Amino acid sequence: MSEVETLAPGEIFATIQAQPPLMRQQAANAHLGREVHWVLTFENGSEEPSGQAWLIFRFDPHNMRMVEGRVSLSDYPSLRSMQSGETVLVHGRVQKVDALAIKLEIRDLVFAKAAEAAR
Repeated sequence: MSEVETLAPGEIFATIQAQPPLMRQQAANAHLGREVHWVLTFENGSEEPSGQAWLIFRFDPHNMRMVEGRVSLSDYPSLRSMQSGETVLVHGRVQKVDALAIKLEIRDLVFAKAAEAAR
């Protein structure tokens, strides 16, 4: 079982940015494969012909960096009616980190409205 990443997305970007430019890729690669559980804000998305939805999340409204990933729309049909600004608990594995985005293999989404309704 892999270790759950305790750093938030902004902290990951900050630790990478703190490195000398030619060491940043090595620092980014240190996060690959890590399991994460993050509370993020849904920003945007698009439906792909394959039945997948490409999703973009924000972790800080004042930061242009983002978290992105794909999920099957058949698994999460409510995404079609989701509005920008809604909170989502995202569980996934880090696939890639670059200057502007953390790409996740998304394993599960829990929508804040559904979580509140279940209480």
